[in-house]
Amino acid sequence: MHDETSANGDVHGNGAAKTGEKPPVVETSEKKRLETYSTTKDEPVRPSTPGKSSVLETPKDVTNAENKSATNSKDEGKNATKEEAEDESKYLSGYKLAILSLGLCLTTFVIALDNTIIATAIPKITTVFNSLEDVGWYGSSYLLTTCSLQPSFGKVYTYFDVKYTYLFALFLFEVGSVICAAAPNSPVFIVGRAVAGAGAAALFSGGMTIIGYSVPLRKRAIYIAALSSMFGIASVVGPILGGALTDHVTWRWCFWINLPFGGVSLAVVFFFFSNPDRQYSHMPFKARLKEVDLVGAVFLICGIVCLLLALQWGGQTYPWANSKVWGNLLGFGLIIIIFIGIQIYQKDSATIPLRVFKQQTVLVSCVFSALLSMGLYTHIFYLPFYFQASKGTTAEQSGIRTIAYLVSITVSSIIIGGAITIIGFYAPFMWLGSAIFTIGCGMLYTLQVSSPAGRWIGYQILAGAGAGAGVQIPFIAVQVVSSDKDMPTANACVMFFNSLGGAIAISIAQNIFVNSLAREIPKYAPGLDPRIVIEAGATYVRNVVPKDLLPQVLEAYTKAITSAFALAIATAGLAFLVSFGMEWKSVKGKKIVPGGGG
Repeated sequence: MHDETSANGDVHGNGAAKTGEKPPVVETSEKKRLETYSTTKDEPVRPSTPGKSSVLETPKDVTNAENKSATNSKDEGKNATKEEAEDESKYLSGYKLAILSLGLCLTTFVIALDNTIIATAIPKITTVFNSLEDVGWYGSSYLLTTCSLQPSFGKVYTYFDVKYTYLFALFLFEVGSVICAAAPNSPVFIVGRAVAGAGAAALFSGGMTIIGYSVPLRKRAIYIAALSSMFGIASVVGPILGGALTDHVTWRWCFWINLPFGGVSLAVVFFFFSNPDRQYSHMPFKARLKEVDLVGAVFLICGIVCLLLALQWGGQTYPWANSKVWGNLLGFGLIIIIFIGIQIYQKDSATIPLRVFKQQTVLVSCVFSALLSMGLYTHIFYLPFYFQASKGTTAEQSGIRTIAYLVSITVSSIIIGGAITIIGFYAPFMWLGSAIFTIGCGMLYTLQVSSPAGRWIGYQILAGAGAGAGVQIPFIAVQVVSSDKDMPTANACVMFFNSLGGAIAISIAQNIFVNSLAREIPKYAPGLDPRIVIEAGATYVRNVVPKDLLPQVLEAYTKAITSAFALAIATAGLAFLVSFGMEWKSVKGKKIVPGGGG
């Protein structure tokens, strides 16, 4: 059992010597590095079995050891609860934990709000900036910096101050929000989204890391569910609030509103979270900086930029055969190969250490999270287009009509988090959630212009319930199998793949949508230039199309939207298949000692 072996390897250094097994190379190199930089003497390592260690044991020794073990078994049983209580005393409790949890939830709410509030505002923004062709970048620029920086922030959280790394990231997110709010044109707006994404890269995984240092593992599922549910709550509030601000004030307030929320979160984390005492704190700054793997981070960012540029341009701005498109795809492949080589060479100092990523639960969690995110982001970004264009609603009304989807995500997430806390096992909920989500995606694909409210409400509830059941489980799973030292990196890996999946999905979905619209308009409305419809945006499509052609154009528009929804069906189905690779483990029965390096 991987988790028990890891834990025992960290705590009982002599276990390998007793059994004759060779200690893992990784743990040895890690210990040497810590001994080199530590300014204090390590505490003596407790032997893994009672008694003094010896090279050869006689039968008499064995008999005595067995008798002693039998004598002490009752005492050990009696002390088990006490030891567990002593371990839990190292975590926060009471009002401090409650306030800190609320602060972390508020931060998560803010970054989730920044994603969902923009969904209903995008049609208006594209109209103001005359930039429908940039709609993919409004989401992808944010997710580009988010996902490319997350692995590096995982290493930063491991080797640097957890509290102030988190607070710096929150400040950076707020700066990006100000740039977006004051943007005079589309390029500046995209830059603001990228800056905000850079800050957001450290916030959700950082919140998970802080929870890991503040809450016992057996109670962690409900707190992780609370953090994850903020995405659902923000998804309910965001579209409505975004629509109301867009219709009645200005879309710019969708970003100004982040400032007060962020300010409160900053104060709570500053006053109520204390940095864990870790051996890495004794390493010199330059030595810790080397552990972050800046070279690997640069290659990862460049590779992701190439990938997203290719997906953004291919078949839309340029033909797929254009050298700019396939050149970026080729560049992505080559850069990622170099990045993987760097990770192998760097070993424990890599941005994504292979020993962490190769662990079965971590690998499955990353892939599952990416696939589920692809389906979820496709719906979040294109359901408002369906309501505003196909149904003729305002931005505010389209936000209200997505409540069914987003409330079901929140409710499902909280219920499943509570169930995991009680039952312990999480894999069955992963299977069930992804199966329900796949069915819901299939139902949303069948939407038409004339679909009644009962259908689009019911389909959203079905998809949302499935997504909510599965979205949090990868974060729970990696905390169960990861040692305390690897927990920040494992959290960041899952969040990296989650964000990467979202970024790729938005670009692919936009490509499918625009190309489908250009293809369907001539079929349904011959003689009408597709560029007129594309450039009008979802908000004003009804204003630029002649009334006699409007029904046909709306059919074509809906067909293009549901074509994008096909992507969600494919990724959700793959997520269901991947979920069967999850190891059968429980959040109960594993003792985790807080403090990231010990």
